[in-house]
Amino acid sequence: MTGCPKIQPILEEGIDRKVLATLRARFLQINAARIERALLGLSSRQQQVFRLLPLLFHVNHPLLPGYVSAATPAGLSGFEPDGELLGEAQRLARSFAYKPLRHRPPQPILALFAMGSLGTVAQDESSDLDVWVCHEPTLDASQLAELRRKCDLLQGWAASQGCEAHFFLVDPVRFASGERQAQLSSDDCGSTQHYLLLDEFYRTALWLGGRVPLWWLVPAYEEHRYPDYVAALLERRFIRAEEVLDLGHLAQIPAGEFAGAALWQLYKALESPYKSLFKLLLVEVYASQHPQVQPLAVAYKQAVYDGRLDLDELDPYIAAYRAIEGYLAEHADRERLQLARRALYLKINRALSRPPRNRT
Repeated sequence: MTGCPKIQPILEEGIDRKVLATLRARFLQINAARIERALLGLSSRQQQVFRLLPLLFHVNHPLLPGYVSAATPAGLSGFEPDGELLGEAQRLARSFAYKPLRHRPPQPILALFAMGSLGTVAQDESSDLDVWVCHEPTLDASQLAELRRKCDLLQGWAASQGCEAHFFLVDPVRFASGERQAQLSSDDCGSTQHYLLLDEFYRTALWLGGRVPLWWLVPAYEEHRYPDYVAALLERRFIRAEEVLDLGHLAQIPAGEFAGAALWQLYKALESPYKSLFKLLLVEVYASQHPQVQPLAVAYKQAVYDGRLDLDELDPYIAAYRAIEGYLAEHADRERLQLARRALYLKINRALSRPPRNRT
């Protein structure tokens, strides 16, 4: 996935829709390759859970996992299951028959993403599945309660298949404005780390279906004027609002987030010391750059625009390590550099002498 031409859209000079389509295709190409890697590290039952999630949020069927009632919000924006996926669903429920609607009403599930280590060098047999269920902001309290119940049932079903899954409901409008009331990942400590969480999301999330992130289509050098750039894309109809999901930008990270993140990682270190140490060092790198922080997610996006699509180079954990390595080497801090290397190796938790299950 290398050798692609560099893309540098200039809004004032006009943007070709083909360029935006090419950018979207590049991100989806990387996404598909990471999903393929993720599946290689999962057991057959875990693979089934992973593959079926978009369909299970797209339909309500009494015999499929996660069914609450016919009134539960269902319908994944723009999603149409293929024959292979429908066959997998029918193996679970023989009476299931998918009936596509010609005039489908507005679909309340806007997008699904799996965030975290899946599809990265840090994936192992115990990696959990953190799923963001991005929903229509207009859902009322009773509809949200039904959707939460569905997520709870799917979590139980996934556990029965040997897959630790967590589902998080995301109102994209409230999230983009910095408002949220619940945690959005297994490591999240709340709204005090909004931008650091968004950075991690953009560089690790796997798109499972629905609308694609609007952030993909805003060049890294336009991050500082993201709202105006997005407004122009929509007003001039370069993109259609119903095809994209806006979760916000990374133009700046408030200094207060670094202190909160550091304290949180010290607490989490009681449970996962090497993972926390690695994240703590990345927070230090970001804090050292303040106020001109260079988030890894933005660097990842720039690489895609530049046509540098090598999957190993774009791996979020490798990119984080290289940022930490560069920072510590610059300060001639060899002792902590060795510690960072050890933390990464132990976080990956992969014995080089013993290949993982189902992987070469």
